[in-house]
Amino acid sequence: MTYRNTTAISVLTAGLALSAGAADAQTRCGASYEMQPGDTLYQVSQACRVSLARIFDLNPDIGDIDDIAVGTEIRVASRPDGVDDSEAPARDTYEVESGDTLFSIAQAVGTSVAALLNENDNVNPFALAVGEILDIPTGDRQAGFRVRPLAGPPGGEVTVQARNLTPGDYVTVGVGPTAAEWRALRQVRVAADGELRTDVGVPDWADPGDILTYVIDTDRGVTLKSRDFDVVARDDVDDDQSIALEGRVRHGVECYTLTTPDGDLWSLTGEEFTAGEYVEIEGARADMSICQQGIGTVDVDTITEVQPQ
Repeated sequence: MTYRNTTAISVLTAGLALSAGAADAQTRCGASYEMQPGDTLYQVSQACRVSLARIFDLNPDIGDIDDIAVGTEIRVASRPDGVDDSEAPARDTYEVESGDTLFSIAQAVGTSVAALLNENDNVNPFALAVGEILDIPTGDRQAGFRVRPLAGPPGGEVTVQARNLTPGDYVTVGVGPTAAEWRALRQVRVAADGELRTDVGVPDWADPGDILTYVIDTDRGVTLKSRDFDVVARDDVDDDQSIALEGRVRHGVECYTLTTPDGDLWSLTGEEFTAGEYVEIEGARADMSICQQGIGTVDVDTITEVQPQ
């Protein structure tokens, strides 16, 4: 089986213009690229060494990103000579100019207002001073990333969730046998609150017994990876009884309970629990139980403490 190595590309800061005398930043494809059979925008970004975010900026009329017609011309540089005048090196600081706001600065350097505030604890967002120096986050913003369930058959469905991403960014969701060897599944745009939620499949090329890793390539030099995902045979999946939940553990009347973010209450059995922990659990729904609280009882197989989304 052949996998394409899709390690994360270097950090690119959109919106920072190079001076007229700066060195030309030729793309590998020149100023544009003509879509070929089987091409995806992710493959174009990798082949031309241009970020997905930049491709979308240069091609605002792109409709269905998963169904671009063969022969469509995709711009990959802002000027006909192939010079992409937005591809400035990432910088660690920003000097506030007249008229700047935190929102305009965040857009200029390719991050979020929340990330700027986290990086600059002493900044008054309502009274920025001209000449003030802000630290710009350029690394992993400790985005939360999880998939559920953590096991499934080829052709099954997996829900991917992440938070603390850069609002409005396009990211690539992929899967492979390792975090370094993966195939792109789809491109998704991050919501305005920095959260992402999408459904993708368990690849048909996977075999029961394989262990997979799902990834989110943020296109900013950071690739997030999931916990191990176990590929199982379809006969081993009881769709009616298997269940995955997250929430806060509390003491119950007969058993420990879990309260989900939606307010649902479930009783828990099968593992050792600690009241107060926020956890992700997987198990089977019990037909009968001594636990008399909530909408049902989960016989828990795995439990993992996680950060609330």
